[in-house]
Amino acid sequence: MLKTITQESAERICCLIIGKPGIGKTSLIWTISGHAFIDGAWQQIIDPDTIDKVVVISAESGLLAVRDLVKAGRVEGYEISSLEEFKQAYQLLASTPEMKERYSWIFIDSLTEIASRCEEAMKEKYPNASDTYKMWGDYSSIMTTLIKAFRDLTEYNVVFTSLETVEKDENNKRYIAPMMSGKGLKEKLPSFFDEVFYLTIEQDSDGRDHRIFYTQPVKEYPAKDRSGKLNPIEIPNLLTIKNKILNGGK
Repeated sequence: MLKTITQESAERICCLIIGKPGIGKTSLIWTISGHAFIDGAWQQIIDPDTIDKVVVISAESGLLAVRDLVKAGRVEGYEISSLEEFKQAYQLLASTPEMKERYSWIFIDSLTEIASRCEEAMKEKYPNASDTYKMWGDYSSIMTTLIKAFRDLTEYNVVFTSLETVEKDENNKRYIAPMMSGKGLKEKLPSFFDEVFYLTIEQDSDGRDHRIFYTQPVKEYPAKDRSGKLNPIEIPNLLTIKNKILNGGK
């Protein structure tokens, strides 16, 4: 049966954020919770009672960067140490009405680590060198299915983060790609998303550093904005960007 497009399914964003280690990808959770980085500290600029809650699926070393939000009950989540646990998190969020009522955002941090957990599971499943081809095929299939499954949870806004790596194309030209095993998957990953943001730091004319999102491809940086509502460079505030996309660029 054909599935009808509804207004509710269109009132959301799903994005991939790529950046170096320590650039502040996890800290972007603050922006979902109505904060802005002002004078060297995160400050609440929107009434917290009006902000939708976020659930974090963390395969990194924890949520130290947003510890205060966790303590305040504004951020909740699950620490993932295996592929099976990642699948369990999906089932919980996809099939539990209470989860859909409680949370409006899913923040997955990061695909790099989740891909590593998947690779570990596949190596355990296929211990023989003769099964290498089958192992990588299975790895790519499972990762693709899981990423698209989370992406298509239309009840939530979904954010994926990924570390970056430097690759070279057939002309030996360098470019930035998501860091994970599987060349084919790595190259296809940005095509799974309507929004791909590259998080980096640039200096202004006075030599001051500013974190920014590239939303369009610049130099070797991967980015795209299928909404057509964003400027080529945006302040990395996910709540503001969501509202801008859904409100016609305003």
